[in-house]
Amino acid sequence: MEHVASLQRNYRQRLAETEAPAEKERIVAEANNELTKAVTEQGLSVEEYTSILDAARDNPEIRDKLIQHIRPSDQ
Repeated sequence: MEHVASLQRNYRQRLAETEAPAEKERIVAEANNELTKAVTEQGLSVEEYTSILDAARDNPEIRDKLIQHIRPSDQ
């Protein structure tokens, strides 16, 4: 998730700095490829990743478990 968030920030910034429509389309295509790669390299499909995020958004218990997994306590 952290890698995906970092990629999203990077590509959003690049899009904001670009004015040419063709260049924006190229950046979006590149972003989609990189984001898909980041998810699938972790053994998930994009659909599974999206489903996990949806479940975390809708269920505080799942969200808390996901956050604990991402940022384990320093015990």
